[in-house]
Amino acid sequence: MRPDNLANRASRVLSFFRKPSVDDSDPLVMHRKESIVPITRSPFTDTVDTKPGELTVSVSEVPWSDLLLEIAMTTAFATNFRATFSDGTPVLEAANVASYLSFFALVWWVWASQVAYNVRFRQSDWLHRLFIFFQVLVFCALAAFTNNFDITNGISDNSSAEKQGSDLQSVALGDQGLVRPFLDVQSYRDKRLPTLNVRGISMTMTFSRLLLLSQYLIAFYHANRRDRRLRQSAFLVHIGSLIISSLCYFIAFAVIGKAPSKGDEIAKLFLWYIPIFIEVAAHYIAISRFCDGRVHYKSEAILARSSTVFIIILGGGLDKITNGFQFIIGNITFGTESIGLIICGVAAFLLLFTLYFGTPEPEKVGSYRSISLFFFQFVYLAAIIVTLQGIAAMLQVGNLGNALEVPFDFLRESQSLMEVKGLGVPLNESDYVQSGLDMRLEEQGASIRNLLEFVNSWMDDDDPQLGYNALLQMDIYVIEMILNHMNNYPGKGLLLAKLDAFYNLNPDNVTYVNNATFHDVVELVIITNATPALWFYVAGGAVLVTLALMGLIRQKPRDRWEWGQTISRLVMGSVIIAFTAIDIHASNDVLTDDFHYEGSRIWYLATHSWVLPIYALALLIEQVIELILLHFAGRSLGDFGSTALNRSFSRAVYSRTKTSDHDEFQVSRYSSKNKVHDDDLESYFVPYVSYDSDNKTFTSSTSVTSLPTGAPSFQYSTFK
Repeated sequence: MRPDNLANRASRVLSFFRKPSVDDSDPLVMHRKESIVPITRSPFTDTVDTKPGELTVSVSEVPWSDLLLEIAMTTAFATNFRATFSDGTPVLEAANVASYLSFFALVWWVWASQVAYNVRFRQSDWLHRLFIFFQVLVFCALAAFTNNFDITNGISDNSSAEKQGSDLQSVALGDQGLVRPFLDVQSYRDKRLPTLNVRGISMTMTFSRLLLLSQYLIAFYHANRRDRRLRQSAFLVHIGSLIISSLCYFIAFAVIGKAPSKGDEIAKLFLWYIPIFIEVAAHYIAISRFCDGRVHYKSEAILARSSTVFIIILGGGLDKITNGFQFIIGNITFGTESIGLIICGVAAFLLLFTLYFGTPEPEKVGSYRSISLFFFQFVYLAAIIVTLQGIAAMLQVGNLGNALEVPFDFLRESQSLMEVKGLGVPLNESDYVQSGLDMRLEEQGASIRNLLEFVNSWMDDDDPQLGYNALLQMDIYVIEMILNHMNNYPGKGLLLAKLDAFYNLNPDNVTYVNNATFHDVVELVIITNATPALWFYVAGGAVLVTLALMGLIRQKPRDRWEWGQTISRLVMGSVIIAFTAIDIHASNDVLTDDFHYEGSRIWYLATHSWVLPIYALALLIEQVIELILLHFAGRSLGDFGSTALNRSFSRAVYSRTKTSDHDEFQVSRYSSKNKVHDDDLESYFVPYVSYDSDNKTFTSSTSVTSLPTGAPSFQYSTFK
């Protein structure tokens, strides 16, 4: 090929890339140009409505990044939820709830403080995309430090219970020389993990504060470039609070060494949570008239994030509730009572949903109310999370109480047969046919033949107590199988140690195998699983109380209907909380001498599946009251439905707050207070426009064990 031909071809190729492929007015070309992401972009703009001392921003809407942060946040606290309230552990005692809520406060604040920044300054640039990556890493790191997290570690004294559990495990496992080192290593690990968690969380929180500080510094830089004459004191307030927070969390990391004292553990609490209050105060100061460079909050954006998080948390709670249905369906006691319990659980969940989104929307929400409502939502979310866990626990407690009637009936009938026949006389399978107990035991996976073979092998006329002790061990065997079938078998702790010590020893070890220790173990099984009933009504009532307070924070009730709704929620929530008074005498015995449920009324309600129906009924009454109030407020239910339908066309999914100015107009058309005419629309709307960084102009927004000889092996009860 000649050189001049090569030159001509090269020239044609270069000219092809120099000239535009299509017209710049092509929507595809315009979309591609708008998709170009700069390294950094200023969030600030100028409008004629900008007031002295304030800054106007044009925030980039990046829905995928918002959703990513919310999913990462909920994953972090859900991981802690499973670690703190894992299946089979002594769940939901006071220390467990305190540990979970304290961790949730940290995770929630990392997310909330980031949202408070995003709704004002976030831009669709590479720097903010990088920050999203680091924020996801923060939530992943927090999730990594949830195993054995205990906020009371080093403060409360659990040494006696731990020593008792360790001693019982040593007895149950047999050879002290072989077992003791294993138990010592396990004990060391259990004591060491909480300290490692605290140090890891402290460093992660330090990094998260420095990360947010970097973002405010970038916004501060752009603000100074825009107007060097304006004192940016609002930014300095945020920057100062984040510097203090970073120092506090770093000091907490330094204070908690390898062997922190009780004073160090207490100091950790102050160093963890005082910075949160400082940062919260900074948000109020930064939007006050005392600061220049203040940027107000857009209520539509910040409340939309709250609604999305509520939905995600509610979805996690629903997953926990429905996960327990499989253990109810496959249980021997499944029947109409179980179906009713499932219906009550689902009804309670749906009513919590409808009550949240049934709160009236305000005509306008200012910055102070928006940020106050956003921060106060933590209290509501904490209450709703604990309530959802309580609903899941109550579903299993009632079925456990019914299922335990099988081993109790077996024990009572066997005792009666022993008294009639004599303590040294063997028991026969035919003795249980008439009552049908043999079939009920078979349905639980326990063969009456295997149980009686072991009991009869220990029958001794010279020592009648041995046969009775063997009967008690077989009853514990059936209880262990029930716990296993219902996914409630303990993974560790005092209950597991007592179960192993009672079942793995021979019946002639009367120190650990006797009627008193049996009674103690069975009561611990019930109390451990029914403990959520003690605080369930407190958490459930707090949901309605906080929901009413959130309505008051959002706006002052505008008419008698809204006052009635608020008062009814406060009263009903208080009544539910007051119902906790039935917990009185909860420390009394749970079982009588013949193994029937007694004692405090709360244990009776829990073991007979009445705790959850009572709560569901209270929520239903509250919903009916609100519908009646709505009807007598002058709006029929049909009108209410059609209004809600009209609103849904211009509203973000699941958002109970307005998400655009046009939506605000649609709502106001149905209000008698706002009469907006077509020719006054332009003056009615507050412009919320996007900023073209290329042209510097505004564009209109668009839309291991040995068992007693001959006993059946229960494989699940190994020491963990």
